[in-house]
Amino acid sequence: MAQSVTTQMNEFRRLDDGRIVLDGLVWSQYAEKAIEVTDPDNGFKVFNIKLDGVSYYPIGYDKRKKK
Repeated sequence: MAQSVTTQMNEFRRLDDGRIVLDGLVWSQYAEKAIEVTDPDNGFKVFNIKLDGVSYYPIGYDKRKKK
Protein backbone atom coordinates (compact mmCIF):
# COMPACT_ATOMS: atom_id res chain seq x y z
CA MET A 1 0.00 0.00 0.00
CA ALA A 2 1.34 3.44 -0.94
CA GLN A 3 2.15 5.85 1.83
CA SER A 4 0.89 9.41 1.55
CA VAL A 5 3.46 11.96 2.63
CA THR A 6 2.57 15.61 3.04
CA THR A 7 5.37 18.13 2.76
CA GLN A 8 5.66 21.87 2.43
CA MET A 9 5.80 22.82 -1.23
CA ASN A 10 8.06 25.39 -2.73
CA GLU A 11 6.75 27.87 -5.24
CA PHE A 12 5.71 26.42 -8.58
CA ARG A 13 4.98 27.79 -12.02
CA ARG A 14 2.09 26.84 -14.25
CA LEU A 15 2.82 26.51 -17.97
CA ASP A 16 0.41 27.59 -20.72
CA ASP A 17 -0.51 23.97 -21.52
CA GLY A 18 -1.57 23.22 -17.92
CA ARG A 19 1.60 21.48 -16.80
CA ILE A 20 3.29 22.51 -13.55
CA VAL A 21 7.00 22.87 -12.77
CA LEU A 22 7.90 22.23 -9.13
CA ASP A 23 11.17 21.23 -7.44
CA GLY A 24 12.95 20.40 -10.69
CA LEU A 25 10.17 18.21 -12.07
CA VAL A 26 7.53 18.81 -14.73
CA TRP A 27 4.07 17.57 -13.69
CA SER A 28 1.04 16.76 -15.87
CA GLN A 29 -2.54 15.64 -15.27
CA TYR A 30 -2.02 12.64 -17.57
CA ALA A 31 -1.08 9.56 -15.53
CA GLU A 32 -0.25 7.55 -18.66
CA LYS A 33 2.71 9.88 -19.35
CA ALA A 34 4.18 9.46 -15.84
CA ILE A 35 7.82 8.52 -15.34
CA GLU A 36 9.31 6.78 -12.32
CA VAL A 37 11.03 9.22 -9.96
CA THR A 38 12.80 8.32 -6.71
CA ASP A 39 13.58 10.96 -4.10
CA PRO A 40 17.37 10.86 -3.61
CA ASP A 41 17.07 12.04 0.01
CA ASN A 42 14.90 9.23 1.34
CA GLY A 43 14.48 6.65 -1.46
CA PHE A 44 10.69 7.11 -1.69
CA LYS A 45 9.12 6.91 -5.13
CA VAL A 46 7.20 10.00 -6.18
CA PHE A 47 3.86 9.06 -7.73
CA ASN A 48 1.78 12.23 -7.78
CA ILE A 49 0.92 15.52 -6.14
CA LYS A 50 -2.46 17.15 -5.66
CA LEU A 51 -3.04 20.88 -6.13
CA ASP A 52 -6.49 22.44 -5.76
CA GLY A 53 -8.05 18.96 -5.89
CA VAL A 54 -6.31 17.99 -9.16
CA SER A 55 -3.71 15.21 -9.32
CA TYR A 56 -0.49 15.78 -11.24
CA TYR A 57 2.06 13.12 -12.23
CA PRO A 58 5.80 13.56 -12.89
CA ILE A 59 6.49 13.47 -16.63
CA GLY A 60 10.00 14.89 -16.88
CA TYR A 61 12.77 16.98 -15.40
CA ASP A 62 12.94 20.77 -15.59
CA LYS A 63 15.81 21.58 -17.96
CA ARG A 64 16.07 25.10 -16.52
CA LYS A 65 16.78 23.92 -12.97
CA LYS A 66 20.35 24.55 -11.87
CA LYS A 67 22.13 21.64 -10.22
